[in-house]
Amino acid sequence: MANYTLANLVKAQIKMQGEFAANDQRFRIPEVFKLFLIGAEQFFPSYKQLKTSDTRAVEANYFERTAQTLLTSGRSHNHTGAGGDSGVLALNWQTYSTTFSMTLKQADTSVYSWQEEFDNEIRNKIIDFADGLDSVASTYLFSNRSGASDGAVASKVTFNATNDVYVVGGAYKDEIGTLIKVVADINKYQGQVVDVVCDSLLYTNMLKLANQGAGNATNTSFQFAGTRFIHDPSLGAKASALDATYVEGFAIAVPRGHVACADWIPRQNRQGLDTKEQMYGALLNPVDGLQYAVHSYSERADGTSVNGQKQDELTQTELSIDLSLNHAPSSVTDETPIMAFAIVTP
Repeated sequence: MANYTLANLVKAQIKMQGEFAANDQRFRIPEVFKLFLIGAEQFFPSYKQLKTSDTRAVEANYFERTAQTLLTSGRSHNHTGAGGDSGVLALNWQTYSTTFSMTLKQADTSVYSWQEEFDNEIRNKIIDFADGLDSVASTYLFSNRSGASDGAVASKVTFNATNDVYVVGGAYKDEIGTLIKVVADINKYQGQVVDVVCDSLLYTNMLKLANQGAGNATNTSFQFAGTRFIHDPSLGAKASALDATYVEGFAIAVPRGHVACADWIPRQNRQGLDTKEQMYGALLNPVDGLQYAVHSYSERADGTSVNGQKQDELTQTELSIDLSLNHAPSSVTDETPIMAFAIVTP
């Protein structure tokens, strides 16, 4: 039942403690979302100051690659050439929010204090954001996988331009760590740390291979240098929906620092404001380290239907944040730094 009615002091009540009590509020750390939180301020300097309202657009400029085939006709006194160009990345924003309500007197008959119940509401909302934004980040990576390739690895890896996936033959699945690094190298991401988001099948294989060290009959652990493997349980369903032959594992590889999330909340929330009608504030989320906007307002109410009292006050609270997920731009048609890999049956 809602509104903590089961904790009302109509019988002997105790408060469960420790991890035993916290089991129902467990959540997965949003490791996929955290990939986007590396260096957003560095990539988009001053964007928080420039974005002064919900509706104001922000654009980020970058230099485009202007390619030219090398000439072999010798030097010339009247050579001519074309100039380079720049591109624009528009930061597209989405507001994510969650809400709850409490009455002033709802804890008067409870084993819990009002502050304990309020803290629990905040805890639940933080979990909502952890679960929800990790799903958003996973979907973004899957939806923005690169549709262009500079090449594959002979017979071991081919690029499926229909599904935008590098397909690895099942016979080579134990080489997947090396093959991901080679494909990244071919696509000109040499010497960079690569984060690899894996479905459950591939992650299981990665754990096995990573522990096949030099003391084992077959040493496979060497291929994990320069890579970090992250488990995303939702990725398997996305892969099987894309292609039923992707049955031996699926992964999305991203060179570190090539995806970014810009976050923003309104100035009134950042500064804190109480208008007597409404309150604007901010909350530092301990899970992802971002500032979330907090907005609340109160009204007189009969709280008996929500475990309060006849003469009561109902407060509505919203937590929200504006996010813009992005990947590093490219002037090559359909190219992104997000590379998908699927292992098929041998």
